[in-house]
Amino acid sequence: MRRFLLISVLLVLAGCAVPQAELNPQGLEGPPPGTKVDVSALPGWDTDNSAAALSAFVRSCKTIRRMPADERLGGMGNAAERGGQAGLWQPVCAKAEAVKPGDETAAKAFFEANFNAYAVGGRALITGYFEPEYPGTRNYERGYTVPLYAKPADARLAKLTRKQIDHGGLYRKAPVTAYLASRVDAFMLQIQGSGRILMPNGLILRVGFDGQNGQPYTPIGRILVEQGDIAPGDVSFQSISAWLKAHPAEATGIMEQNARYVFLRPLGPLPADEGAPGALGVPLTAGRSLAVDRADIPLGAPVFVATTDPLTQAALDRLTIAQDTGGGIHGADAADLFFGAGAKAKAIAGAMRQPGELYILLPKPQAD
Repeated sequence: MRRFLLISVLLVLAGCAVPQAELNPQGLEGPPPGTKVDVSALPGWDTDNSAAALSAFVRSCKTIRRMPADERLGGMGNAAERGGQAGLWQPVCAKAEAVKPGDETAAKAFFEANFNAYAVGGRALITGYFEPEYPGTRNYERGYTVPLYAKPADARLAKLTRKQIDHGGLYRKAPVTAYLASRVDAFMLQIQGSGRILMPNGLILRVGFDGQNGQPYTPIGRILVEQGDIAPGDVSFQSISAWLKAHPAEATGIMEQNARYVFLRPLGPLPADEGAPGALGVPLTAGRSLAVDRADIPLGAPVFVATTDPLTQAALDRLTIAQDTGGGIHGADAADLFFGAGAKAKAIAGAMRQPGELYILLPKPQAD
């Protein structure tokens, strides 16, 4: 739904391509998920905050329970068969909503009793995204001249390239959501797909995905690596943004090589501790919402992530909920973890490019 994630930049550019999913230890072939794993045996399960994961799951359930039973949520193979339609989740959602919020013992018991876990292929690449914060204004004024456009009503205009838009192709032809001071900030905000505009009066304007122009996506991080401007191992949200701002004469041309443009719209008032709505239409939860390829993993499914913190190298094992998608996420062996907003979220999400393992939790058959 929403964005062109930093994973798009990272997957292709730095010699960090994710290996194809390997056969699981039992040699099972075919689409994921493969090997069944006891939920209680997942790495780090005992120390994870299952109550926090359940809260995010219940948030999804409130949307899924209103859907027609045959509404498609995605997935392939076993994941589609057991979790690909809303009706397959509605019975377990009813049980989830009956669990007392914040009761860790009850939350763990709920997941263990109602789900089977399945390893998703082999090694996965886990990246991160967040809501960046930039100063801006609602109206054009001195110092704030770079427009963030919402999607134009004219379908032909909605297909303009980034270069055409940069050179006035949408001037007075599409709604302007806000104005920023820097073209680089606008570009990086589009990569994340949502953000927070810090207004001069102290208010915060929340903006989120409003579609994209359908043009080819070119990760500029790859270009910078190929030109020798950034070392492959140093590519991150921060390093790309810093290079572009340090080279203003070249930055526009580099950014315009990515013809894809993401439209952003005002989201209205949202609680400060909630993220923008993801592809499922549910506000994202820091540390618990995951963006996936819905062709492989159904939206709404719990997905256990086993990886490491890029800043401390400590274990980062937790149950997340597939609530979002991204244009750069392809296959079951890639996922993007939402970290929220603020300096800490920026630091970890911008550096997140970690190997890991994914396990999808699917409802047990009703006969179990």
